[in-house]
Amino acid sequence: MPCRVSTDSEGRVLVADCGNHRIPLLNSELQLERVLVDADSTQVELKWPEHFHYSELTSQLHVLHDSEPSRVISIFNLR
Repeated sequence: MPCRVSTDSEGRVLVADCGNHRIPLLNSELQLERVLVDADSTQVELKWPEHFHYSELTSQLHVLHDSEPSRVISIFNLR
């Protein structure tokens, strides 16, 4: 279930996929290019990512998500 959608300068689409607890990257034709972060690929328990910001300048992804017992913002380096 997508909660938030954004695009980058190359026309790719980033999606906050709340139901699957991940942030996938889709190409300009909306096909899955890769999963940027998910619950299995990080040391952070990524649950219900609702908001995010991707900086192409720093290649950092800031994600607001649930983490027991509260909500947190996690920063992921995507280089």
